[in-house]
Amino acid sequence: MKTTFLLHGGKLKLKDERNDSYFRELAKNLSDGDQVLFVGFARRGQDDRIEVYEREKQLFLKQAEANVEFVNATYDNFMEQVRAAKVIHITGGQSPELLKDIQKYPDFIDAIKGKVVGGSSAGACLFSTYYFYDDDSGVLEGLGTLPIRLRVHSDNPAYGKIEESISLLNKYPNELELVLIEECAWITKQVDL
Repeated sequence: MKTTFLLHGGKLKLKDERNDSYFRELAKNLSDGDQVLFVGFARRGQDDRIEVYEREKQLFLKQAEANVEFVNATYDNFMEQVRAAKVIHITGGQSPELLKDIQKYPDFIDAIKGKVVGGSSAGACLFSTYYFYDDDSGVLEGLGTLPIRLRVHSDNPAYGKIEESISLLNKYPNELELVLIEECAWITKQVDL
């Protein structure tokens, strides 16, 4: 059973047709009553997490044709929420902290099989084998769900020197696809989990 990953380069809050199309793609196979799970664990402050949840909920619902329930993930009920959701959207923030949080749920990958999973910035990095984080941290390991070396915000030097980040990623196994995603842009990867 194929699992579909939508990997987004970051900056969902910008007014850009590519951001709209990302949310449309997430929503395209939903029916009335389906659940969409928003995972904001990469946002460390509770107020920030709630603000991003409310903003991205509105952006998503503008693009959805079905009447769906948009659920804010909680640590206590996370696995039940993942299993109940038809679509999962993981927003950006602090990638290393997001990875640590998700690793606390060993059944997570099994629970997303066959679903549509969107990840923006940190949410995309989560599923990579390796990803460039910043100039200080360099390249870090993701969950390894997708056989890729990833750089999000690939057009924005504020997130790390672009050429240097690509050089660092090129030190990792070349059989892993090198994926560079600009802000507001997104790609699709389908895999059997």
